[in-house]
Amino acid sequence: MKRPAAPWCLNPRGVRILQSDNISPAESAAWAVITPSYRGDFTRCQLLCESLNAFVSGEWHHYIIVERVDLELFRDLQGPKRSIIEMESLLPPWMHHLTTLSFINNRSIWFSFRTLFMIGWQIQQLIKLEMAFRVPETGLLYCDSDVFFMRPFDMSQLVVNGQYRFFHSDTDEPKETAANPTYMIAASKQLGLGKNPFPCRSYVDNMVTWHAPTVRALCAHIEKLSRRDWKAALGRHFIISEYSLYGLFVDRVLEDKSKLFSTNAAICKTIWHDKDLGPAGLGEYCDNLAPPVVAVGFQSFLGISIADLAIQLKRAIKQWSKNVAN
Repeated sequence: MKRPAAPWCLNPRGVRILQSDNISPAESAAWAVITPSYRGDFTRCQLLCESLNAFVSGEWHHYIIVERVDLELFRDLQGPKRSIIEMESLLPPWMHHLTTLSFINNRSIWFSFRTLFMIGWQIQQLIKLEMAFRVPETGLLYCDSDVFFMRPFDMSQLVVNGQYRFFHSDTDEPKETAANPTYMIAASKQLGLGKNPFPCRSYVDNMVTWHAPTVRALCAHIEKLSRRDWKAALGRHFIISEYSLYGLFVDRVLEDKSKLFSTNAAICKTIWHDKDLGPAGLGEYCDNLAPPVVAVGFQSFLGISIADLAIQLKRAIKQWSKNVAN
Protein backbone atom coordinates (compact mmCIF):
# COMPACT_ATOMS: atom_id res chain seq x y z
CA MET A 1 0.00 0.00 0.00
CA LYS A 2 1.66 3.21 -1.17
CA ARG A 3 1.94 6.09 1.28
CA PRO A 4 2.73 9.75 0.68
CA ALA A 5 6.42 10.46 1.24
CA ALA A 6 6.10 13.89 2.85
CA PRO A 7 7.10 13.57 6.52
CA TRP A 8 4.41 15.80 8.03
CA CYS A 9 1.61 15.88 5.53
CA LEU A 10 -0.53 13.13 4.06
CA ASN A 11 -0.62 14.95 0.75
CA PRO A 12 1.61 17.98 0.16
CA ARG A 13 -0.60 19.23 -2.69
CA GLY A 14 -3.78 18.97 -0.64
CA VAL A 15 -5.33 16.42 -3.01
CA ARG A 16 -7.71 14.00 -1.29
CA ILE A 17 -6.80 10.32 -1.33
CA LEU A 18 -10.05 8.48 -1.86
CA GLN A 19 -10.56 4.80 -1.10
CA SER A 20 -12.93 2.88 -3.35
CA ASP A 21 -16.04 1.39 -1.77
CA ASN A 22 -15.19 -1.82 -3.63
CA ILE A 23 -12.79 -3.22 -1.04
CA SER A 24 -10.44 -6.04 -1.93
CA PRO A 25 -9.76 -8.79 0.65
CA ALA A 26 -6.23 -7.44 1.17
CA GLU A 27 -7.49 -3.94 1.93
CA SER A 28 -10.27 -5.10 4.24
CA ALA A 29 -7.78 -5.82 7.03
CA ALA A 30 -6.02 -2.43 6.84
CA TRP A 31 -6.68 0.06 9.63
CA ALA A 32 -5.64 3.63 10.29
CA VAL A 33 -5.02 4.26 13.99
CA ILE A 34 -5.67 7.99 14.48
CA THR A 35 -4.56 10.08 17.46
CA PRO A 36 -5.07 13.85 17.66
CA SER A 37 -2.59 15.11 20.26
CA TYR A 38 -0.65 18.12 21.52
CA ARG A 39 2.50 18.87 23.52
CA GLY A 40 0.71 18.60 26.87
CA ASP A 41 0.01 14.93 26.14
CA PHE A 42 3.36 14.11 24.55
CA THR A 43 4.59 11.71 27.24
CA ARG A 44 1.22 9.95 27.29
CA CYS A 45 1.35 9.66 23.51
CA GLN A 46 4.77 8.04 23.85
CA LEU A 47 3.19 5.30 26.00
CA LEU A 48 0.46 4.75 23.40
CA CYS A 49 3.09 4.40 20.66
CA GLU A 50 5.16 1.97 22.73
CA SER A 51 2.09 -0.14 23.45
CA LEU A 52 1.01 -0.21 19.78
CA ASN A 53 4.48 -1.36 18.77
CA ALA A 54 4.52 -4.05 21.44
CA PHE A 55 1.01 -5.49 21.29
CA VAL A 56 -0.80 -4.68 18.04
CA SER A 57 -0.47 -6.90 14.98
CA GLY A 58 -2.13 -7.03 11.58
CA GLU A 59 -2.33 -4.35 8.91
CA TRP A 60 -2.27 -0.90 10.54
CA HIS A 61 -0.62 2.49 10.38
CA HIS A 62 -0.61 5.08 13.17
CA TYR A 63 -1.32 8.75 12.35
CA ILE A 64 -0.62 11.33 15.08
CA ILE A 65 -2.15 14.72 14.30
CA VAL A 66 -0.65 17.82 15.93
CA GLU A 67 -0.57 21.56 15.30
CA ARG A 68 2.34 22.96 13.31
CA VAL A 69 4.00 24.36 16.43
CA ASP A 70 4.27 20.83 17.91
CA LEU A 71 5.70 19.04 14.86
CA GLU A 72 9.32 19.12 15.98
CA LEU A 73 8.46 17.74 19.42
CA PHE A 74 6.56 14.76 17.98
CA ARG A 75 8.90 14.13 15.04
CA ASP A 76 10.96 11.46 16.85
CA LEU A 77 7.85 9.26 17.18
CA GLN A 78 7.69 8.87 13.41
CA GLY A 79 8.62 5.53 11.86
CA PRO A 80 7.66 2.86 9.32
CA LYS A 81 4.31 2.30 11.07
CA ARG A 82 3.73 5.88 12.22
CA SER A 83 3.29 9.29 10.57
CA ILE A 84 3.16 12.70 12.24
CA ILE A 85 0.56 14.85 10.48
CA GLU A 86 0.39 18.63 10.54
CA MET A 87 -3.16 19.47 11.60
CA GLU A 88 -3.27 22.62 9.47
CA SER A 89 -2.69 20.50 6.33
CA LEU A 90 -6.05 18.79 6.94
CA LEU A 91 -8.04 22.04 7.01
CA PRO A 92 -9.34 24.10 4.09
CA PRO A 93 -7.45 27.28 3.15
CA TRP A 94 -10.40 29.44 4.21
CA MET A 95 -10.03 28.37 7.86
CA HIS A 96 -7.48 30.49 9.73
CA HIS A 97 -5.76 30.08 13.10
CA LEU A 98 -5.87 33.41 14.92
CA THR A 99 -4.21 32.80 18.27
CA THR A 100 -3.68 30.48 21.21
CA LEU A 101 -4.87 31.77 24.57
CA SER A 102 -2.30 30.59 27.12
CA PHE A 103 -4.37 31.97 30.01
CA ILE A 104 -7.36 29.75 29.04
CA ASN A 105 -5.80 26.27 28.97
CA ASN A 106 -3.88 27.04 25.73
CA ARG A 107 -7.17 27.20 23.83
CA SER A 108 -6.77 27.80 20.08
CA ILE A 109 -9.04 30.30 18.34
CA TRP A 110 -9.88 29.87 14.65
CA PHE A 111 -11.89 32.00 12.22
CA SER A 112 -13.46 31.87 8.79
CA PHE A 113 -16.19 33.90 7.12
CA ARG A 114 -18.04 30.63 6.51
CA THR A 115 -18.14 29.57 10.16
CA LEU A 116 -17.10 32.66 12.16
CA PHE A 117 -15.13 31.90 15.34
CA MET A 118 -14.23 28.34 16.33
CA ILE A 119 -12.14 26.84 19.14
CA GLY A 120 -9.61 24.02 18.92
CA TRP A 121 -12.03 21.45 20.31
CA GLN A 122 -14.39 22.04 17.37
CA ILE A 123 -11.51 21.82 14.91
CA GLN A 124 -10.54 18.44 16.35
CA GLN A 125 -13.98 17.02 15.55
CA LEU A 126 -13.63 18.18 11.95
CA ILE A 127 -10.19 16.68 11.40
CA LYS A 128 -11.34 13.30 12.71
CA LEU A 129 -13.99 13.27 10.00
CA GLU A 130 -11.57 14.65 7.39
CA MET A 131 -9.18 11.73 7.92
CA ALA A 132 -11.71 9.46 6.17
CA PHE A 133 -10.86 11.39 2.97
CA ARG A 134 -7.10 11.37 3.51
CA VAL A 135 -5.90 7.88 4.40
CA PRO A 136 -5.71 4.78 2.18
CA GLU A 137 -6.96 2.49 4.95
CA THR A 138 -10.65 1.57 5.05
CA GLY A 139 -10.94 1.04 8.81
CA LEU A 140 -10.41 3.95 11.21
CA LEU A 141 -9.56 3.34 14.88
CA TYR A 142 -9.48 6.49 17.01
CA CYS A 143 -7.19 6.28 20.05
CA ASP A 144 -6.82 9.21 22.41
CA SER A 145 -3.35 10.06 23.73
CA ASP A 146 -4.35 8.95 27.23
CA VAL A 147 -4.95 5.29 26.37
CA PHE A 148 -2.52 2.43 25.82
CA PHE A 149 -2.69 -1.26 25.00
CA MET A 150 -2.06 -3.84 27.72
CA ARG A 151 -2.85 -7.07 25.84
CA PRO A 152 -2.03 -8.52 22.40
CA PHE A 153 -4.50 -7.44 19.74
CA ASP A 154 -4.78 -8.28 16.05
CA MET A 155 -6.51 -5.57 14.03
CA SER A 156 -8.19 -8.20 11.86
CA GLN A 157 -10.57 -8.81 14.79
CA LEU A 158 -12.26 -5.52 13.90
CA VAL A 159 -13.53 -6.99 10.62
CA VAL A 160 -15.90 -9.99 10.62
CA ASN A 161 -16.94 -11.53 7.31
CA GLY A 162 -15.99 -8.33 5.51
CA GLN A 163 -18.03 -6.17 7.91
CA TYR A 164 -16.47 -3.39 9.99
CA ARG A 165 -16.98 -2.93 13.72
CA PHE A 166 -19.65 -0.41 14.74
CA PHE A 167 -19.77 0.32 18.49
CA HIS A 168 -22.77 1.49 20.49
CA SER A 169 -24.15 0.98 24.00
CA ASP A 170 -26.31 -2.07 24.62
CA THR A 171 -29.60 -0.26 25.33
CA ASP A 172 -31.50 2.85 24.32
CA GLU A 173 -31.29 5.51 27.02
CA PRO A 174 -33.79 8.27 27.84
CA LYS A 175 -32.61 11.85 27.92
CA GLU A 176 -32.71 11.88 31.73
CA THR A 177 -29.94 9.27 32.07
CA ALA A 178 -27.89 9.98 28.94
CA ALA A 179 -24.31 11.04 29.65
CA ASN A 180 -24.28 14.04 27.27
CA PRO A 181 -27.80 14.68 25.96
CA THR A 182 -26.86 18.10 24.56
CA TYR A 183 -24.36 16.54 22.14
CA MET A 184 -26.84 13.91 20.98
CA ILE A 185 -29.53 16.55 20.40
CA ALA A 186 -27.08 18.66 18.39
CA ALA A 187 -26.05 15.69 16.25
CA SER A 188 -29.68 14.76 15.63
CA LYS A 189 -30.53 18.26 14.38
CA GLN A 190 -27.40 18.41 12.20
CA LEU A 191 -28.50 15.16 10.55
CA GLY A 192 -32.01 16.46 9.91
CA LEU A 193 -33.56 14.05 12.44
CA GLY A 194 -35.18 16.66 14.68
CA LYS A 195 -34.35 17.80 18.18
CA ASN A 196 -35.50 14.75 20.14
CA PRO A 197 -33.48 11.62 19.31
CA PHE A 198 -34.29 9.97 22.65
CA PRO A 199 -34.39 7.23 23.63
CA CYS A 200 -31.18 6.34 21.82
CA ARG A 201 -27.91 4.54 22.26
CA SER A 202 -24.55 6.05 23.14
CA TYR A 203 -21.70 5.94 20.62
CA VAL A 204 -18.91 7.53 22.68
CA ASP A 205 -15.88 5.57 23.86
CA ASN A 206 -12.15 6.11 24.28
CA MET A 207 -11.41 3.75 21.38
CA VAL A 208 -13.97 4.11 18.57
CA THR A 209 -13.97 2.39 15.17
CA TRP A 210 -15.32 3.86 11.95
CA HIS A 211 -15.70 2.66 8.37
CA ALA A 212 -14.18 5.30 6.06
CA PRO A 213 -16.73 5.02 3.18
CA THR A 214 -19.53 5.38 5.75
CA VAL A 215 -17.91 8.55 7.12
CA ARG A 216 -17.77 9.97 3.62
CA ALA A 217 -21.44 9.12 3.15
CA LEU A 218 -22.17 10.95 6.42
CA CYS A 219 -20.38 14.07 5.17
CA ALA A 220 -22.23 13.89 1.84
CA HIS A 221 -25.52 13.67 3.76
CA ILE A 222 -24.66 16.83 5.74
CA GLU A 223 -23.75 18.65 2.53
CA LYS A 224 -27.03 17.63 0.91
CA LEU A 225 -29.04 18.92 3.89
CA SER A 226 -27.14 22.16 4.39
CA ARG A 227 -26.16 22.90 0.77
CA ARG A 228 -22.73 23.81 2.12
CA ASP A 229 -19.36 22.15 2.36
CA TRP A 230 -19.71 19.78 5.33
CA LYS A 231 -16.86 21.47 7.24
CA ALA A 232 -18.54 24.85 6.84
CA ALA A 233 -21.91 23.39 7.82
CA LEU A 234 -20.63 21.74 11.01
CA GLY A 235 -18.24 24.56 11.83
CA ARG A 236 -21.18 26.92 12.24
CA HIS A 237 -22.26 24.92 15.31
CA PHE A 238 -20.52 25.40 18.65
CA ILE A 239 -21.50 21.88 19.73
CA ILE A 240 -20.18 19.08 17.51
CA SER A 241 -20.10 15.43 18.55
CA GLU A 242 -18.35 13.43 15.85
CA TYR A 243 -19.07 10.04 17.46
CA SER A 244 -22.77 10.88 17.94
CA LEU A 245 -23.01 12.08 14.34
CA TYR A 246 -21.53 8.85 13.01
CA GLY A 247 -23.58 6.64 15.31
CA LEU A 248 -26.93 8.30 14.63
CA PHE A 249 -26.19 8.37 10.90
CA VAL A 250 -25.58 4.62 10.88
CA ASP A 251 -28.59 3.75 13.07
CA ARG A 252 -31.17 6.23 11.75
CA VAL A 253 -30.14 7.48 8.33
CA LEU A 254 -28.09 4.77 6.62
CA GLU A 255 -30.31 2.23 4.92
CA ASP A 256 -27.60 -0.21 3.87
CA LYS A 257 -25.67 -1.51 6.90
CA SER A 258 -24.16 -4.49 5.06
CA LYS A 259 -20.60 -3.18 5.56
CA LEU A 260 -20.95 -2.97 9.37
CA PHE A 261 -21.48 -5.29 12.32
CA SER A 262 -22.78 -3.91 15.62
CA THR A 263 -21.25 -4.56 19.03
CA ASN A 264 -21.59 -3.16 22.54
CA ALA A 265 -18.33 -4.74 23.68
CA ALA A 266 -15.73 -2.05 24.42
CA ILE A 267 -12.07 -2.89 23.81
CA CYS A 268 -10.79 -0.15 26.15
CA LYS A 269 -11.46 0.07 29.89
CA THR A 270 -11.50 3.74 30.91
CA ILE A 271 -11.61 5.77 34.09
CA TRP A 272 -13.48 8.92 33.13
CA HIS A 273 -13.85 10.53 36.55
CA ASP A 274 -11.68 11.14 39.60
CA LYS A 275 -10.75 7.96 41.41
CA ASP A 276 -8.02 7.60 44.03
CA LEU A 277 -6.30 4.38 42.95
CA GLY A 278 -2.77 4.62 44.26
CA PRO A 279 0.02 2.43 42.80
CA ALA A 280 -1.46 -0.81 44.16
CA GLY A 281 -4.97 0.02 43.00
CA LEU A 282 -3.64 1.03 39.58
CA GLY A 283 -1.93 -2.34 39.19
CA GLU A 284 -5.09 -4.19 40.18
CA TYR A 285 -7.14 -2.13 37.75
CA CYS A 286 -4.77 -2.92 34.87
CA ASP A 287 -4.63 -6.62 35.74
CA ASN A 288 -8.39 -7.12 35.74
CA LEU A 289 -9.13 -6.76 32.05
CA ALA A 290 -11.87 -9.11 30.97
CA PRO A 291 -12.00 -9.98 27.25
CA PRO A 292 -12.45 -8.33 24.82
CA VAL A 293 -10.76 -5.43 26.66
CA VAL A 294 -7.14 -5.02 25.51
CA ALA A 295 -6.42 -1.39 26.46
CA VAL A 296 -6.80 1.01 29.36
CA GLY A 297 -7.53 4.73 29.47
CA PHE A 298 -6.92 7.31 32.17
CA GLN A 299 -8.12 10.85 31.57
CA SER A 300 -5.17 13.23 31.77
CA PHE A 301 -6.91 15.47 34.31
CA LEU A 302 -7.07 12.64 36.89
CA GLY A 303 -3.54 13.37 38.11
CA ILE A 304 -2.16 9.82 37.75
CA SER A 305 1.58 10.14 37.16
CA ILE A 306 3.09 9.13 33.82
CA ALA A 307 5.76 7.19 35.73
CA ASP A 308 3.12 5.00 37.38
CA LEU A 309 1.40 4.39 34.05
CA ALA A 310 4.74 3.53 32.42
CA ILE A 311 5.39 0.94 35.14
CA GLN A 312 2.11 -0.80 34.29
CA LEU A 313 2.88 -0.83 30.58
CA LYS A 314 6.41 -2.18 31.04
CA ARG A 315 5.07 -4.85 33.38
CA ALA A 316 2.52 -5.93 30.77
CA ILE A 317 5.14 -6.01 27.99
CA LYS A 318 7.48 -8.07 30.18
CA GLN A 319 4.73 -10.57 30.97
CA TRP A 320 3.76 -10.87 27.31
CA SER A 321 7.40 -11.40 26.28
CA LYS A 322 7.72 -14.09 28.93
CA ASN A 323 4.59 -15.87 27.68
CA VAL A 324 5.87 -15.79 24.09
CA ALA A 325 9.23 -17.18 25.17
CA ASN A 326 7.54 -20.08 26.96
